[in-house]
Amino acid sequence: MALSLRAEQKSITDLFTSGEDIYVIPEYQRPYSWNKDTCYQFYLDITSAFLQNTDYFIGNIVMARGNEDRKKPCVVDGQQRLITLWIWVKVMTLLHSDKVRLKRLLEVESVLSDVSLPRINSKVYEHDDQTNLESVMAFEAESIRQTIGQYNLNKGDIGESALSRIEANALYLFAWMSEFYDNLSEQHQKIAFLEFFLERVYLLPIELDGKDVAEASDRALTIFETINNRGQALEDSDIFKARLFKSAKADEKEDEFINRWQDFNEVCGSLNIKVDDLFRYYYHILRGQEGETNNEGSLREYLTTNKNSALNAKSYNEVISDLTTITDILYWLNAPDQLSRDIARWLQLINQYTNQYPKYALVNYLFVEGFGNDAKLKRFLKSIVRYYYYRGATIQVKYETYKINRLVAERSPITSYDCSDITPEYFDHLGLLRNGYALLAYYLMNPDAYVSSVYFDKLIYNGDMYNLPSDWQDKSYEDIKNNIANTIVLDIPKKSMRIKYKGDYYTNSKIKEVRNLIGREGIVKYEDFKKREKKLKKALLDFFVNDDYEKN
Repeated sequence: MALSLRAEQKSITDLFTSGEDIYVIPEYQRPYSWNKDTCYQFYLDITSAFLQNTDYFIGNIVMARGNEDRKKPCVVDGQQRLITLWIWVKVMTLLHSDKVRLKRLLEVESVLSDVSLPRINSKVYEHDDQTNLESVMAFEAESIRQTIGQYNLNKGDIGESALSRIEANALYLFAWMSEFYDNLSEQHQKIAFLEFFLERVYLLPIELDGKDVAEASDRALTIFETINNRGQALEDSDIFKARLFKSAKADEKEDEFINRWQDFNEVCGSLNIKVDDLFRYYYHILRGQEGETNNEGSLREYLTTNKNSALNAKSYNEVISDLTTITDILYWLNAPDQLSRDIARWLQLINQYTNQYPKYALVNYLFVEGFGNDAKLKRFLKSIVRYYYYRGATIQVKYETYKINRLVAERSPITSYDCSDITPEYFDHLGLLRNGYALLAYYLMNPDAYVSSVYFDKLIYNGDMYNLPSDWQDKSYEDIKNNIANTIVLDIPKKSMRIKYKGDYYTNSKIKEVRNLIGREGIVKYEDFKKREKKLKKALLDFFVNDDYEKN
């Protein structure tokens, strides 16, 4: 079936004088998010094009137009540019108040009433963008100058805590354009810029038709995904959001989806991750279920084009349920007070690893097995800590992660990893995992201990060498700084101070070893340092060489 696609280059005048068209930004889209820097670059690009007397092309806008309501095309891609252009048109009406016809670009007059509506109707639910658009539409030149004066801070920044981004960008554009006009030497140049802005700044609206807006949107999303899979920056979760919204709409659950998506955004924000990360965990779970152990492809491609992926093969309810389970798992993992000390210790070691692959394996395990069996979970955690730390800080652990995920999905036992070739010298070059190894050794030597807030410090810094006892004087700091004995696990915040002062500070620690590390006047004997190194290495060697550690 043909896509019923139309694409015709349009100027800003063409775009905003299209009869009674009101551009609808549907619920599943992102809120308006252009900040000052993005808006300023847009302003610079267009004003520079004017000064150089060259046309300026903004980019594509992808829209869906259903036959049942031709006057309300849905904007599938390009809403950020579209809203910013509308704001800029509003600014031009204030700077050219004698050009009364300009206002017609901003609004649509209803045939059936005296009400005028903004040319853009945002239904995005995360922010109240539509209210903010209506607020900007009501701006007057004098009031906008007063508002700029009220919110103007150092370096021309506007305090945005009391303003939306839409309102703030209107103030920015008014201030920048006022200054730009002040720097034009002749009055006619202002008119020339207005003509340039309206007639020589172009877009390429791509319109997809359908018997209704749902069919048109489906076709538009196909184009949207194609364009954005070819290099334009877009969050993967925006694609997934659109797909899920379509699925929810088919089940007549649009309102429920809107609420659930807001929940996912809030959860991810509280966990300091992106919604894309939530889908990345899901991706690894799904690959495990399918037994995929080959190299990773694109997250977006897998979830949208793979016929077996969740967004294609599972129902709306199943996908939402899966995502909710993952957020529950992430909440649980980020609430150490709710965990047993045994589990919390091993989880800290997972978090000290240098990439996310152990976490992918752990979330997959909890997705399959749940939270009910601490003993089994502890064995799993020990097994993967042993493997990942043995392999060191490398991205190549991803291949074993795929195998772990498959075995977990099958509920098959995880391989007992052979680490017997490890030697004491291995711990002389710990690199990025230095802190993780120090914490592992501490817990191995103190199996009942748990440090809820972990900090790390170096016992000796280069500047401390001249303050150490005489048995240190022929030692090179290069051999000392990365020694495992030089990394300390703390239960109090690290403070930058010379070793001669650390002894007093470390007495605040509840960890006995920390309190005893440094003697009076910052004395640390080389003999004691080497004994500490030997103890740490022995504990680590026993862990990696002795398979029984995974069984206890």
